[in-house]
Amino acid sequence: MRLFPWDDQILQGILAYDFVGFHIEDYCLNFIDCCCRRLGSRVDRNNMLVELAGRTVHVKALPIGIPFERFVQLAENAPENLKDENLKVILGVDRLDYTKGLVHRIKAFERLLEKHPEYVEKVTFLQISVPSRTDVLEYKALKDEMDQLVGRINGRFSKPNWSPIRYIFGCIGQEELAALYRDSAIALVTPLRDGMNLVAKEYVACQIREPGVLILSPFAGAGGMMHEALLVNPYEIDAAANVLHRALCMPRDERELRMSQLRHREQQLDVNHWMNSFLSSMGALDNDDDSDPLSAKTLQLTLDDFDLYLNNYVDGNCKLSLILDYDGTLTPLTSHPDLAVMSEETKRVLERLANMPDVNIGIISGRTLENLMKMVNIEKVTYAGSHGLEILHPDGTKFVHPVPKEYAEKLRQLIKALQDEVCHDGAWIENKGVLLTFHYRETPIERREYIIDRASQIFLEAGFEPHNALMAIEAKPPVKWDQGRASIHILRTMYGVDWSERVRIIYAGNEDAMLALQGIACTFRVDSSPTVITAADFRLSGPDAVLTMLKWVEKEMNKRAPKIAAKPPRLLRSPAVSRKSQAKDTYQTTW
Repeated sequence: MRLFPWDDQILQGILAYDFVGFHIEDYCLNFIDCCCRRLGSRVDRNNMLVELAGRTVHVKALPIGIPFERFVQLAENAPENLKDENLKVILGVDRLDYTKGLVHRIKAFERLLEKHPEYVEKVTFLQISVPSRTDVLEYKALKDEMDQLVGRINGRFSKPNWSPIRYIFGCIGQEELAALYRDSAIALVTPLRDGMNLVAKEYVACQIREPGVLILSPFAGAGGMMHEALLVNPYEIDAAANVLHRALCMPRDERELRMSQLRHREQQLDVNHWMNSFLSSMGALDNDDDSDPLSAKTLQLTLDDFDLYLNNYVDGNCKLSLILDYDGTLTPLTSHPDLAVMSEETKRVLERLANMPDVNIGIISGRTLENLMKMVNIEKVTYAGSHGLEILHPDGTKFVHPVPKEYAEKLRQLIKALQDEVCHDGAWIENKGVLLTFHYRETPIERREYIIDRASQIFLEAGFEPHNALMAIEAKPPVKWDQGRASIHILRTMYGVDWSERVRIIYAGNEDAMLALQGIACTFRVDSSPTVITAADFRLSGPDAVLTMLKWVEKEMNKRAPKIAAKPPRLLRSPAVSRKSQAKDTYQTTW
């Protein structure tokens, strides 16, 4: 899955469903691991559940079956195909595909003839290869290799009335195939990798006369279910030859026992059973039990979940830096910025963490620095407003990123153009000094498309690149600065250039910072959308989940032995400034 450039979209598309079935349990667990590692989803491996954006998706192993009775009928009615009763036939039926292990299979048969020459003129290998993707270069090369290999082995071992390998490159009818299944002594089904492989099941269904032997690769999905087959690793040529020899010498009573058990299972678990199992697992069949099989949900997020996320990340010695976005991370998203107020519980946890000697907190937002400080109002915290263009440390040290002088006039022109044309139907402008946000959350849905398109056009006409936010469009200064670079600046300023070995970073919030801190920090995307693509390590559904994470951090930091409170690293290099003087230190932009 990691090879796909679009792996996020594939996984999110699958998770749009309520129920997902795979052939075997291994595939279910692989899928669940992909959702955890690639999407950062919460998963429950014991109950096979995946959570994304507050939805629970059920995953279940439902191995597909075949129309068993249909193949039995074909085998009963098929004419004789293999005339020589004294010649044992080893059968292979596959698409001509490099995943099927055809070259390895033929080499194993060659090794059998080398080690056991007594099988010359007594055993033949019939390989049927159905053409596949004949216009693809790799498949053409595989066909050439197969032709050369078969020709070489036949040239080496053939007798006047016998050839070791019969090779058919083409399609054959179902009745003829059923006859070959019925009359072959061995079916050699040894793919290098296969989802299920129904050839093995079809062979078993057609075994209505002299019982044969099924040789199966463990790398086929059926290999984990058809226990009575002889399993062999197709890469081990010698071992495959030995298994072929064992199958050719197997006494009848053992063959009957193995084949009868295989046939009984496939008859019970046929395609109708598979279909009914699928529908029953979805709750789509009427039954006496009124309970909904999809009613099980992932458990509510608890502190224990963060043992999985962070236990190997937060150790007992390193300092910890928490960098958190504000809107949507510490507070729910609201219709107006003034309504986005932190819960008292979140504020109390942050206050306790800010007073711990080994913890430093930075809160970063698109709000102005003054507004952010007013909304949070916690001491010993680094505040970064305007997406990090303005940064104020607890000691009063301030950073302001320079902005081109002509930007102010362009911003005023943009504000006027927006007010004249699109500030209606609930749309409004939030002027943040160096930033501007055009909100359309309250705009009626039927008017929203026009408002967005026209506002975006106005941004471009005024010389601004429109940055899409949640139900908003932002104008940012033409500087190479965002929350990611601001976060790294905060860390370097706080801890020095060699901070990465001494500090663990936890970040929750904005995607710009996810990319900048990827591999440096443990990152959490806080978003309720199931289709957002993120570089974050994990996903959290909202501020309540962030609060749970903060409580886990507090619990872990409280386990440390008490220390004498030390000044934060920044204070060791800067004069102390009282909180009162910080409040008076207002920011005026010079254009």
